[in-house]
Amino acid sequence: MTDEREQKDILRSQWTLQFRKAQQADSWGQVIEAQDAYQGMAASIAAKQGMPSIASKEKEVLQRIALCLSARAHALSSMGDDAISSADMKSLQPVFEVLFTGAEPESFPIEAHKYSSGTPVKASAEGEIICAEADDVYSDWQLSQAALKSVSGTVVCIRVEKIGLKDAQDYIDPFMTIQVADPKGVVLDSHDTLACKERSATYVVFNHQVYLGISLEDMHKQAVALFFEFKHYKPKKKKVSTRCWAFMELNELRRDEEIILELYHKPTDLKKKKVRLHSEKPLYVHLFATFIHS
Repeated sequence: MTDEREQKDILRSQWTLQFRKAQQADSWGQVIEAQDAYQGMAASIAAKQGMPSIASKEKEVLQRIALCLSARAHALSSMGDDAISSADMKSLQPVFEVLFTGAEPESFPIEAHKYSSGTPVKASAEGEIICAEADDVYSDWQLSQAALKSVSGTVVCIRVEKIGLKDAQDYIDPFMTIQVADPKGVVLDSHDTLACKERSATYVVFNHQVYLGISLEDMHKQAVALFFEFKHYKPKKKKVSTRCWAFMELNELRRDEEIILELYHKPTDLKKKKVRLHSEKPLYVHLFATFIHS
């Protein structure tokens, strides 16, 4: 926790200084310098917004900042009536100064129409999360942007941290499938994590984020539940098999808190009528949810 806080403090200081210099170049009419600085910051922030320690409100603010930076860089070369201005950008300075402090403004200082349709941001490997591939960072940002564009309402991001299994070392190419299903067992949304990258004696670690394609509001309307299947490859049978599963009711879906779910024996029952514990050992699937308002 201390390391995460220190990392956030460092990022806030770096970004505040970088933004001050970029905005100064912008106000002085140094177009190329301002463009380069804004684009570089947008790419770095886009990469960092996927960090595991980023809470819902922080992620939402970073999303908007990155889009503003990209929109202003584009506006410097092609001004329009609704283009984001240098004066607009100056209003972001106080936002940078309170990043990660819990004092982020309730109302973002720049109107959404000035940045929501801006040039897409590409996350840079410079902002890469430790132990993550550059492609993972890039795809996390792209997935979040795709979800914000396609989902009307609150976007739910589920980070699958790890799953506890007594034989965690034995599985080949393990991954998790996340499904959203209604009370009749109809699957409304489904996503796979990447294959795991780390293991211990009793844990398979994913630390992978998935952005659901159905809003929190729609999930409540349809009284859905979320299902998590642990899958792995069986070379002898040449197929992917489900080893165990877990489910979450919507009242368990709490933002910015660790969520711990019991594991059940296969097969997955989307109607939750035939549920049997997978193991007597105290091993669970560990999740973390963040919400972003589109």
